[in-house]
Amino acid sequence: MSYLDRVLHDGSDRDGWLEARRPVIGASDAAKLAKPGSVDKYLAQKLGDSGFSGNKYTDSGNRWEPMMLAWAGIPENKALIHSPGERGFAATPDGAGGTVGAECKAKHGRVVDGPSLGEWRQLAWQFVCVPEFESIEFIWVELMDGEIRAGCHGEPKSITVRPDHSRIRELTPFILPIATDLLARLTAALDFERQLAS
Repeated sequence: MSYLDRVLHDGSDRDGWLEARRPVIGASDAAKLAKPGSVDKYLAQKLGDSGFSGNKYTDSGNRWEPMMLAWAGIPENKALIHSPGERGFAATPDGAGGTVGAECKAKHGRVVDGPSLGEWRQLAWQFVCVPEFESIEFIWVELMDGEIRAGCHGEPKSITVRPDHSRIRELTPFILPIATDLLARLTAALDFERQLAS
């Protein structure tokens, strides 16, 4: 069974994707899992998410993402893919081609040398959900006034992250128990919500 057999939603329509994503812990949720004692806060954020449709920074990311993927030679992905061992753990990598994934970011007015801590958690989560990935290409553009910063010569930057990277090995066992607790509480809350509605 490949990750193509574990697709919860193919991403063909936004509303369907959001509905499929609501009862699972996604990569953007995992990016926030910094403290075991803050699960109630994470649950409130998850339940309060009304289907965020984006802002100017999201629009910018949508503009630059196809270019970053083309630059890296990695096909775009819209599918929500669940982990082999837990349907409640899922991710939508920006790119997926065989054993290579991609995560794309647009950095506004900032010069960076790689992922932030939250982005490292997100990458760790993608390896949890898609262990078939032998690597994930983390690709970013540094933007000034909406265009690639002059010193970047019109090109994105990237680093290749593998499952055995020290940050991935450090963060995965840290976020998994938090995510497991959060998923149990989320499932109970959504069950209660359905009972009230029936």
